[in-house]
Amino acid sequence: MRLLNKDAMEQLFEQAESSERKRAHLLLHTGHHEKVQRLIIALLRGSYVEPHYHELSHQWEMFIVTSGRIEVKLYDTNGQVKTIFVAGPEEDSAIVEFSPGDIHSVECLSEKAVMVEIKEGPFDPNFAKTFPSWK
Repeated sequence: MRLLNKDAMEQLFEQAESSERKRAHLLLHTGHHEKVQRLIIALLRGSYVEPHYHELSHQWEMFIVTSGRIEVKLYDTNGQVKTIFVAGPEEDSAIVEFSPGDIHSVECLSEKAVMVEIKEGPFDPNFAKTFPSWK
Protein backbone atom coordinates (compact mmCIF):
# COMPACT_ATOMS: atom_id res chain seq x y z
CA MET A 1 0.00 0.00 0.00
CA ARG A 2 1.11 3.53 -0.70
CA LEU A 3 -0.39 6.40 1.25
CA LEU A 4 0.11 10.02 0.23
CA ASN A 5 -0.38 12.11 3.33
CA LYS A 6 -0.29 15.88 3.84
CA ASP A 7 3.47 15.85 4.50
CA ALA A 8 4.13 14.12 1.17
CA MET A 9 1.98 16.68 -0.62
CA GLU A 10 3.74 19.58 1.12
CA GLN A 11 7.09 18.18 0.00
CA LEU A 12 5.76 18.08 -3.54
CA PHE A 13 4.70 21.74 -3.32
CA GLU A 14 8.14 22.65 -1.94
CA GLN A 15 9.67 21.01 -5.02
CA ALA A 16 7.27 22.99 -7.22
CA GLU A 17 8.38 26.23 -5.54
CA SER A 18 11.99 25.48 -6.54
CA SER A 19 11.00 24.58 -10.10
CA GLU A 20 11.17 27.03 -12.98
CA ARG A 21 7.94 25.46 -14.30
CA LYS A 22 6.16 25.96 -10.93
CA ARG A 23 5.16 22.30 -10.76
CA ALA A 24 6.43 18.97 -9.53
CA HIS A 25 5.57 15.35 -10.30
CA LEU A 26 5.39 12.30 -8.09
CA LEU A 27 5.43 9.10 -10.12
CA LEU A 28 3.21 6.33 -8.77
CA HIS A 29 4.41 3.78 -11.32
CA THR A 30 7.82 2.11 -11.15
CA GLY A 31 9.03 2.81 -14.68
CA HIS A 32 8.34 3.89 -18.25
CA HIS A 33 7.65 0.27 -19.20
CA GLU A 34 4.43 -0.01 -17.16
CA LYS A 35 1.14 -0.29 -19.04
CA VAL A 36 -0.52 2.33 -16.85
CA GLN A 37 1.34 5.54 -16.07
CA ARG A 38 0.10 7.27 -12.90
CA LEU A 39 1.38 10.47 -11.37
CA ILE A 40 0.50 13.26 -9.00
CA ILE A 41 1.21 16.77 -10.26
CA ALA A 42 1.43 19.68 -7.83
CA LEU A 43 1.06 23.06 -9.53
CA LEU A 44 1.48 26.61 -8.29
CA ARG A 45 -0.32 29.69 -9.62
CA GLY A 46 0.97 30.54 -13.08
CA SER A 47 2.30 27.09 -13.92
CA TYR A 48 1.60 26.75 -17.62
CA VAL A 49 1.77 23.71 -19.87
CA GLU A 50 2.15 24.97 -23.44
CA PRO A 51 -0.23 23.88 -26.19
CA HIS A 52 0.71 20.35 -27.23
CA TYR A 53 -0.82 17.07 -28.25
CA HIS A 54 0.00 13.40 -28.15
CA GLU A 55 0.32 11.89 -31.60
CA LEU A 56 0.37 8.14 -30.98
CA SER A 57 -2.96 6.29 -31.12
CA HIS A 58 -2.69 5.03 -27.52
CA GLN A 59 -1.78 8.41 -26.01
CA TRP A 60 -5.01 9.42 -24.33
CA GLU A 61 -4.61 11.05 -20.93
CA MET A 62 -6.89 11.78 -18.02
CA PHE A 63 -6.55 14.50 -15.37
CA ILE A 64 -8.46 14.40 -12.11
CA VAL A 65 -8.15 17.77 -10.38
CA THR A 66 -8.35 16.99 -6.66
CA SER A 67 -7.70 20.50 -5.35
CA GLY A 68 -7.45 24.01 -6.72
CA ARG A 69 -8.46 25.30 -10.14
CA ILE A 70 -6.88 24.84 -13.55
CA GLU A 71 -7.79 26.42 -16.85
CA VAL A 72 -7.86 24.09 -19.83
CA LYS A 73 -7.85 25.29 -23.42
CA LEU A 74 -8.47 23.16 -26.50
CA TYR A 75 -7.20 24.44 -29.85
CA ASP A 76 -7.88 23.67 -33.48
CA THR A 77 -5.05 22.83 -35.87
CA ASN A 78 -4.68 26.54 -36.78
CA GLY A 79 -4.13 27.61 -33.18
CA GLN A 80 -7.59 29.05 -32.61
CA VAL A 81 -9.07 28.37 -29.17
CA LYS A 82 -12.08 26.04 -29.53
CA THR A 83 -12.93 25.59 -25.86
CA ILE A 84 -11.91 27.13 -22.53
CA PHE A 85 -13.05 25.83 -19.16
CA VAL A 86 -11.96 25.72 -15.55
CA ALA A 87 -11.61 22.35 -13.83
CA GLY A 88 -11.49 21.63 -10.12
CA PRO A 89 -13.46 19.97 -7.35
CA GLU A 90 -15.59 23.12 -6.83
CA GLU A 91 -16.10 23.65 -10.57
CA ASP A 92 -18.51 22.13 -13.06
CA SER A 93 -15.87 19.57 -14.06
CA ALA A 94 -12.98 18.01 -12.16
CA ILE A 95 -12.16 15.18 -14.55
CA VAL A 96 -10.79 15.78 -18.05
CA GLU A 97 -9.89 13.13 -20.61
CA PHE A 98 -7.98 14.04 -23.76
CA SER A 99 -7.98 11.90 -26.88
CA PRO A 100 -4.83 11.46 -28.94
CA GLY A 101 -4.44 14.53 -31.14
CA ASP A 102 -6.34 16.91 -28.84
CA ILE A 103 -4.25 20.09 -28.77
CA HIS A 104 -4.46 21.42 -25.24
CA SER A 105 -2.84 23.68 -22.67
CA VAL A 106 -3.21 23.83 -18.90
CA GLU A 107 -2.66 26.72 -16.48
CA CYS A 108 -2.95 26.78 -12.70
CA LEU A 109 -5.30 29.58 -11.63
CA SER A 110 -5.36 28.98 -7.88
CA GLU A 111 -2.51 29.42 -5.42
CA LYS A 112 -2.01 25.64 -5.50
CA ALA A 113 -3.60 22.76 -7.38
CA VAL A 114 -3.20 19.01 -7.48
CA MET A 115 -3.93 16.78 -10.45
CA VAL A 116 -3.79 13.03 -10.73
CA GLU A 117 -2.74 12.08 -14.26
CA ILE A 118 -3.41 8.65 -15.72
CA LYS A 119 -2.33 7.56 -19.17
CA GLU A 120 -1.58 4.42 -21.10
CA GLY A 121 2.01 3.21 -21.21
CA PRO A 122 4.58 2.33 -21.95
CA PHE A 123 5.94 5.88 -21.91
CA ASP A 124 8.37 6.79 -24.69
CA PRO A 125 10.14 10.11 -23.96
CA ASN A 126 10.70 10.55 -27.70
CA PHE A 127 6.92 10.84 -28.17
CA ALA A 128 5.99 12.55 -24.88
CA LYS A 129 4.59 15.71 -26.46
CA THR A 130 4.23 17.12 -29.93
CA PHE A 131 3.99 20.86 -30.36
CA PRO A 132 1.75 22.18 -33.13
CA SER A 133 3.48 23.92 -36.03
CA TRP A 134 1.88 27.26 -35.08
CA LYS A 135 3.43 27.16 -31.62
